[in-house]
Amino acid sequence: MRTLVSLAAASLLALATSSAALAEFPEKPITIVVSAQPGGSPDILARIIGQHLSARIGQPVVVENRSGGAGAVANQHVASQPADGYTLLGTSDTLGINVTFFPDQGDPREKFTPVIQAMSSPQVLAVRADLPIADLAQYIEAAKAEAEIVSVAVPGVTTAGNLLALVLEAQAAIDLNIAVYPSAQPSLDDVLGGHVDSVFVTLGPALPHIQAGKLRAIAVTTPERTPSLPDVPTFRELGLDGVTSTSWQGYFAPAGTPPEVIAKLNAEINAVLQDPAAREQLLSNAFDPAGGTPEELGKLFDAGVTFWNKIITDNNVQIQN
Repeated sequence: MRTLVSLAAASLLALATSSAALAEFPEKPITIVVSAQPGGSPDILARIIGQHLSARIGQPVVVENRSGGAGAVANQHVASQPADGYTLLGTSDTLGINVTFFPDQGDPREKFTPVIQAMSSPQVLAVRADLPIADLAQYIEAAKAEAEIVSVAVPGVTTAGNLLALVLEAQAAIDLNIAVYPSAQPSLDDVLGGHVDSVFVTLGPALPHIQAGKLRAIAVTTPERTPSLPDVPTFRELGLDGVTSTSWQGYFAPAGTPPEVIAKLNAEINAVLQDPAAREQLLSNAFDPAGGTPEELGKLFDAGVTFWNKIITDNNVQIQN
C-alpha cells in the first residue's frame, strides 16, 4: 500500500511540475530559424510575427537566418535542438517540395511537429517596368520569338517560383531562360539592376517594387485575385489553370515537443494573427493571415507533398550539382 501511495504521489508531483512549467512557458527567448536570407519572404514574415509574439509572451523572439542547402541547413539545425518549444522552424511549401528532391534527408513529418500556418500568399510573375511587356500575352509572345530570349529569376530550385515557371513553360509552350538564385532578395536585385527580365517569386518581397513602379506584375498564381494587387489577373483567368497555387508559410517545432507547449505556441500565434495591428502589417506585405490548428497545418503539408511531387515528376526536374 505504501508503494502505491508513493507512486500516486510521484505521479501527482510530476503532473503538478509539468503544469507549472507550462504556466511559466516561455521563460527565455524563442528563436525562429528561417532558411531565407534577410529580405526574403520567410524572414519578413518571421520578423513581423516575432515582434507581436514577443509583446504577448513577454520574452524576446529572435529571427535567425540559416540559408543554404535548399533549406537543409535550417531544417537540420532545428531538428537537432531540444524539443522544448524554444526553437521553431519558419518554413514554407518548400519543406514539402524537398520531400521529393531530397528523400535521403528523411521525412520532415518524423523530424518536426506542426505548430501553425501563419499565412498564405500568391506567387507573382513580374517584369521590369522598362520592358515593353504589358501583360502575360506579350510576355509569352516575346518568349516564343526565340528560345531562352526571355529570362526569369527564381529564388531557388526547390521553390514554388521555380516549379511554377516550369509549369508556365509547359502550358504556354515557351522556353524561358530560368536563372536560379539562393533567395528572393538576390533575385530581385538582379532584375532591378537590369540583368534579368522578370521574376517569379512570393508576392511579399516583390510588392514594394511593384508599388514603386520598378516592376510590373502581369499575373498571380492564386485561384482568385489578391487584394494586394486587385488589377492583376490570375493565371487561371488567362487560361493557364495549371499555374494555379497558393503558397503558405508556417511554423514547426522539433519532434517530441510536448503537446501542451505546441498548444500554447499555437494559441499565442493565433492571437497575433487576429490582432488588428499585426494583421495590418501582414496584409501590407501581401501576407494573408491564416492561423488554425497544428492538425490543419499537417494536412496542408501532406497535400503539398502530393501536389509538388506530381509537378516535379511531370517536368523531370533535377537538382544540378
